[in-house]
Amino acid sequence: MAVSLAALVFVGLAIHRSFGDVQRQLVSPLFLIAILGCAVAYAAILQLVGIAWYRFLVLVDGPSLGLGRALAIFGRTQIYKYLPSNVMHMVGRFALARSAGASNRALAVAQVGELSVIVLAAGASGALLTWPIFQAAYARYGPGNPTLTVGLIAAGLLAIAFGMGLLFRFRMAGIGGRALITSAEAFFLYALFFMGNGFLIVALVRAINDGGHIAELIGIGATAWLVGFVVPGAPGGLGVREAVLIMGLTAAGLPPPSATAAALGNRLVTVLGDCLVALVELVLRKGKSA
Repeated sequence: MAVSLAALVFVGLAIHRSFGDVQRQLVSPLFLIAILGCAVAYAAILQLVGIAWYRFLVLVDGPSLGLGRALAIFGRTQIYKYLPSNVMHMVGRFALARSAGASNRALAVAQVGELSVIVLAAGASGALLTWPIFQAAYARYGPGNPTLTVGLIAAGLLAIAFGMGLLFRFRMAGIGGRALITSAEAFFLYALFFMGNGFLIVALVRAINDGGHIAELIGIGATAWLVGFVVPGAPGGLGVREAVLIMGLTAAGLPPPSATAAALGNRLVTVLGDCLVALVELVLRKGKSA
């Protein structure tokens, strides 16, 4: 909770310091068009995460639930992430899938598998693409900011804990080598998601500024997602992801107002995309029941 509050304060100060410039960039017609287009694209690439979750269910239960049903449950619960804590969408997904016939064993494996592999995919993407950028960002923001240091240590410890939990679950479930294949498939799907999400950040940045290399921007997006995911108490990573994006984009060479506007634009993209996915699922569900 302390990290989340510190991140919100950081974002608030970033907005306050360059409010006029940030406001002008946020209402730019090109930037608004980019936000709307990216929101639709985000809703589409989000299905990669849903497919990866389904693959973990199939690992234990087989295709009994069905991909369409699984994606419907996934889409319906996406907006739950904005409830207090940042895992309510997973809790809701567990409950709805259980009522749809998925076994407790499959859901437990899927939940631990998703937590572990998505953290690994995000961490690998961020480390490979932007390690020098975040070294520079940490040198600028880290030494005098113990909260950031604690947050980074906590993220590392949580990633290790998730990995150990994954190995334990797979060993206890007796699914052996198939688990490695499914994990590799999920890793590939998550990596594609972070690549696509990164290109959306590139589109937002390019709508207001020419700074930053494409690979760096993609990696910054993956790292921001990861930190927002593992820091407890931040609904949907609210504040935390924006803080990491602002630091990373500034270290990549963007002016602070542009970095702040891009971070806020990315939040609008993800919220609108999540709402769009949930709305489409609702319309389809109502259409079937009519």
